[in-house]
Amino acid sequence: MMEPLTKEQVINLRKKHYGKSCKLFYKSDPIKIVRAQGQYMYDEKNNRYLDCINNVAHVGHCHPDVVKAGVEQMKVLNTNSRFLHDNLAMYADKLCSLFPSKLSVCYFTNSGSEANDLAIRLARQHTKHHDVVTVDHAYHGHLTTLIDISPYKFNAHGGEGKKDWVHVAPSPDVYRGMYRDDKNAGEKYALEVKKIIDEAHKNGRKVSKHVFIIHGS
Repeated sequence: MMEPLTKEQVINLRKKHYGKSCKLFYKSDPIKIVRAQGQYMYDEKNNRYLDCINNVAHVGHCHPDVVKAGVEQMKVLNTNSRFLHDNLAMYADKLCSLFPSKLSVCYFTNSGSEANDLAIRLARQHTKHHDVVTVDHAYHGHLTTLIDISPYKFNAHGGEGKKDWVHVAPSPDVYRGMYRDDKNAGEKYALEVKKIIDEAHKNGRKVSKHVFIIHGS
């Protein structure tokens, strides 16, 4: 087993081979994470950090049941979804059973970016409208379609700015948002979206009355 690299070696290799747009957390003193368990992550010195940022470990890092299931499946088969397989069909059936009957079709994707891009294409195909209402500060993924609707990106240094078919609603943040500590915050944030749609209609933009919520990181 090869010796682990030092933090400085990793930083130097990253500078050499990573695109500059691939940012690090804690730029002045980046953290080198070597393992994780449950809700904690650990660096090369075994310092423990409470993980409040990752959205990929929904049941905690290295959950034994998830690890066991993954290993058992990879012993048998790991391929794409264009072949018939019991598990895929049963998973889709079980997933759809949790939703209203009209939500009965699944599209399995490889990432949040791919899922959000597909959601936009489905919404535009269904409504025949192009405009999108997005939430302030939201980030939806790295695809061009998603950068165009992510204030996090199009307002950033070097970004191209907001397109005229993108409409930005205030973030429904009950802690720091414009309606924080308001017991009617949900209704008021929804009315902000309605105002944006109504204003767009006045200006001749075609924004659907259907509201598609795409969660942003």
